[in-house]
Amino acid sequence: MDFDLLDATVLGTIVCAAVYFLFLRSRKATSDSRGVFSSEAAPKIAAFTVPNTPLENGNSSAQFVDDSDFVGKLKQMGAQIAIFYGSQTGTAEDFSLRIAREAKRYSIVPFVADIQDYEMECLQQVAQNLDKVVIIFCVATYGEGEPTDNAQGFYNFLKDKEESGDEFDLSGLKFAVFGLGNKTYDHFNAMGKFVDKMLDKLGGNRVVELGLGDDDANMEEDFVNWKDQMWPQICSVLGKELAACDGNFRQYEMRPDMINPTKVFTGEPHFFDSFNKQKRPFTQKNPFLASVVERRELYDDDNRSCLHIELDIAGSSLRYNAGDHVAVYPHNNPELVDTLGTRLGINLEDVFYLHTTDQYSKKKTPFPCPCSFRTALTSYVDITSLPGHNILQELIQYAEDADEKKRLQDLVSKEGRSEFNKYIHDECRTISEVLHDFKSVKIPADHLLELLPRLQPRLYKRLARKHPPYYSISSSPKLCVDKIHITAAVVRYTTPTGRQGEGVATTWLERLNLLKEKVPIFVRRSTFRLPSKPSTPVIMIGPGTGLAPFRGFLQERQALLAKGKELGKALLFFGCQQEAKHFMYREELENFLEIGALSELHTAFSRDQKQKIYVQHLMLNCAKSIWEIIKAGGHLYICGDAKHMARDVNRALVEIIKTQANLSTQDSEGKLKTMQQQRRFQQDVWS
Repeated sequence: MDFDLLDATVLGTIVCAAVYFLFLRSRKATSDSRGVFSSEAAPKIAAFTVPNTPLENGNSSAQFVDDSDFVGKLKQMGAQIAIFYGSQTGTAEDFSLRIAREAKRYSIVPFVADIQDYEMECLQQVAQNLDKVVIIFCVATYGEGEPTDNAQGFYNFLKDKEESGDEFDLSGLKFAVFGLGNKTYDHFNAMGKFVDKMLDKLGGNRVVELGLGDDDANMEEDFVNWKDQMWPQICSVLGKELAACDGNFRQYEMRPDMINPTKVFTGEPHFFDSFNKQKRPFTQKNPFLASVVERRELYDDDNRSCLHIELDIAGSSLRYNAGDHVAVYPHNNPELVDTLGTRLGINLEDVFYLHTTDQYSKKKTPFPCPCSFRTALTSYVDITSLPGHNILQELIQYAEDADEKKRLQDLVSKEGRSEFNKYIHDECRTISEVLHDFKSVKIPADHLLELLPRLQPRLYKRLARKHPPYYSISSSPKLCVDKIHITAAVVRYTTPTGRQGEGVATTWLERLNLLKEKVPIFVRRSTFRLPSKPSTPVIMIGPGTGLAPFRGFLQERQALLAKGKELGKALLFFGCQQEAKHFMYREELENFLEIGALSELHTAFSRDQKQKIYVQHLMLNCAKSIWEIIKAGGHLYICGDAKHMARDVNRALVEIIKTQANLSTQDSEGKLKTMQQQRRFQQDVWS
């Protein structure tokens, strides 16, 4: 039988109709005109337009580029700047994306990437072959001068070039570096300074002076001021006009066609359904869901709270040592989520999908998609951080009131810097509070979600007022089998304008439903360790929640005692405001003294007398004992506030060494630095 054109047309029509019918039946949700699927609407799919890409127009060359070869991608894209980020908390990544967004305003094609995703050997190819490309590095310094986890490979690469003396000529490479750090730490911006120094040493051409962001002061202001210096230089190198054009330069777009109703994320940080199907190993991308087996109050104070929390890690294969850190993925306060959802005029249960507009980007979505607006605002974006210039800049186009538009323009202008700092930083305004003040701004929810920084896991290492809290694990696995203990001061504060603010993680842990909810966690190793020989004497200085890692140390010493090990002397200096209200773990510390895990306990209660007494004052009273332990090869540990306490304690140690050893101030400081290099003097501090 003959198969003519009419038959083919009829058959094709039937097949298309069948596919269309099955497609509609598989959809349990529909989309509105913005590409959002609602579980309540009648089954229908809104019309949408998918923008053409070079691949769809027949250019398939992109698929043949070596995935680690960023030079090939730069050539394909016609990119003129490449921005690489080394980020631990997401700020360096956010800054990199902001540079990329601004580049488009100068008609410059940007390329943004995680520094660990590409081979940095390719920098030599850029230097030799791409004279109209500028490489920008945004790198944070973590801990005591260390690179971030994702920049460790790049650091090792540059360190190898420095030590080996290999010929690695970067002559012709045009580069810029912005470092993110904190001046209260001894190694302020060590990573940024190292990268800048090495690129220059290898022959690179610095287009703008190294930028040094200080989180203890105003990182946002430092970054904005550095960009003001950078853009004129980059535009000059690339032959671009220094006149930014207005327009909507979105990095992500709504893609309802990509929504699979059977694969909707509900808060998982990376892998779909990983909260329901827990599989080892448990890492930052695949956290373990731990049950809270105990939560109790450590303070007897109506105005302040500090929680002792015990997490059950049985069956997880998670391993830790005393002094390590546990990270927690928190949730934003549901009341704040509801308030912001109402202000944006959205149904929080609607599902959406944001996808990159850059076909070459490895980062396809700003956070796991598809998900509901409620999930995004609860688990994926930080709605309590202070918005930067970039967010206020984007709000301008959506302001319908002329006076509000003018006010926003003034705030982001160079002349309005001081007013911006006062309005946002000094008065601690969140995005919800900004939108409350600018009622005519009608920013689409998906655009705001693109701009807001990711909600980062909280590494429980320390406490930092209204910034993300960090605490060390306050237990030892040698005594607390299958348990991780956290000592968390609940963060609440009043802003200068009288509004109430709160820490994200600690208040979430405080209101957690222990019967229904679990805590997503992972463990991060630390170098904050007891000496390898139990007989080595130790001095521990930890006021407030700085006691946390030392509780773990003392538990470890208790376990060693039970095994018949000989222990060296152990001194603990602890301080808090009032003995009756804030002396945490008192009974435990007294028991450590009784059994011999702790030799001496020195306590300072700063508010219990007219003249304040702090741990450094007690140390000076014990100068002879401290010096004898130092002379005997003992180890010193400090945990707590870097800006005040740690500096005062360091000054006290210098004074003790100076008077007891009859040394100069300079030689005494040198003695402490030598102990640091020998890892006999360790600090776990914050600002």
